[in-house]
Amino acid sequence: IWVTELDSDLVTPAPAKQRIWLESPDKRTHSEQFQQCILALFTDVHFTRVIVRPFGIRMAPPPRHLRKIVSIDHHIWFHQSVDPRRPILVDTECKQLGAGRGVVQSEMYAHDRRLVATVVQEGRVEIDPHVRLPSPKL
Repeated sequence: IWVTELDSDLVTPAPAKQRIWLESPDKRTHSEQFQQCILALFTDVHFTRVIVRPFGIRMAPPPRHLRKIVSIDHHIWFHQSVDPRRPILVDTECKQLGAGRGVVQSEMYAHDRRLVATVVQEGRVEIDPHVRLPSPKL
């Protein structure tokens, strides 16, 4: 899956929001169920990183003080079929952040502006307690 970020993955505190374009480099035709699996994989891998943006933590490469970031709960509602071979806009925001946990909500839009999926994910982040992080920018 190719990902093009509309706002960079900053190393300075930034709002817990992110807009990216997603497109599969695999141009073969797949079943609708397989296409949904591609989107599900993407959401599980990329959405929790929005939780750490307010602290200026970059995910690639991961800093040493980031002990772990895991998905706790993950829900996807597919509203319409979508072809991941075409660009998909993913608009993501961390709606709740505190005590090492964050709830991220995202809407996915097809290239023709149709809402094709809604995703909610809860993630857990552990950071070395000896590292002083900048104040979050929510």
